[in-house]
Amino acid sequence: MGKQIIEQPNGKYAVWSSNVDNFICYDCTREELIEGFVEEARRDIERNIDDVLEKLRSGERPYYQFTKTLEEAIEKVRIIHGVREASKVEKLLCGKEIRNLKREGEEK
Repeated sequence: MGKQIIEQPNGKYAVWSSNVDNFICYDCTREELIEGFVEEARRDIERNIDDVLEKLRSGERPYYQFTKTLEEAIEKVRIIHGVREASKVEKLLCGKEIRNLKREGEEK
C-alpha cells in the first residue's frame, strides 16, 4: 500500500493513498500521523505473527530452510557460546536441562 504524506497550506498534513487514489486523512498533526502509521504497523505485525504461529502449530516451517527447532537452536548456542551458556538457556526455556549438552573433550 503506497502512502504519501503531503503538507497542507494550513501547516497540517494529509495522507494520499495510491491504492484508492485519494486522500485517506487530512488536517493531521505529526503525532496523529505517527499514531496512524504505528497502528497500521501493529496490525501488520499481528498478522505476521499469527501466520507464523499457525504454521508452527500445524507443523510447517515458517522460515523455510532456516526454521530451527528448539533443540537445533540450543545446539547452535552450544557451538557458538559453549556448554555453560547452552545449559543456562535450556534451563531458562525448558525449566530444566533436557539433555546432556557437554560433548566429549569439551570444557566450555
